[in-house]
Amino acid sequence: MLCRFLVGPVMQFYWYWLPLYLVSARGMTLVAVGALTWLPYLSGDVGSLTGGWTADGLLKRGMTVPRARGISMLTGGVLCLGSLAVVAAPSIPLALMTISIVMFGHTFLSASMFAAIGDMFPESAVGRVTGLTGVSGGLGGILFPLLTGYLVDHYSYGPAFVYVALMPLAGAAALFALAPKLRPWSPRQGE
Repeated sequence: MLCRFLVGPVMQFYWYWLPLYLVSARGMTLVAVGALTWLPYLSGDVGSLTGGWTADGLLKRGMTVPRARGISMLTGGVLCLGSLAVVAAPSIPLALMTISIVMFGHTFLSASMFAAIGDMFPESAVGRVTGLTGVSGGLGGILFPLLTGYLVDHYSYGPAFVYVALMPLAGAAALFALAPKLRPWSPRQGE
């Protein structure tokens, strides 16, 4: 739940704040935003598929589940660090390319984050656990836009891009700190 609390708001940041950022900070017109911003979202779709395929490929090569998930999540989290470069990008095309890489990385990581639920819980509990992580992600989705609004109003977009750069790695670290082996969960007798 902590992993999803930290990882989920990053995509929400890009869904909801990207058009405003591009208009207010980059001077794009709404027409240009509408014409070009589908590219980062398409990149996110490709990242989701690629992240799943990559983890699956690592597992098929005999890698352990924690290692395959860890490599996939670390790779995606490192790509999310590109958010640090968005504000400094010297041009709109470079900023959009960087955002595309970040969205690819985020969904690449998310594929293993969601798959880890199935690694750790029996089939009969996967839906409930996924729902609980959704509540946690929703709570993050409520709190982090408030933080973003405060940062943008009082400082700039820069600090918001810093926290969305770091949150995916923090979420992955939380998952592996709390469940380092990603072992299947089994209730003890009487629980």
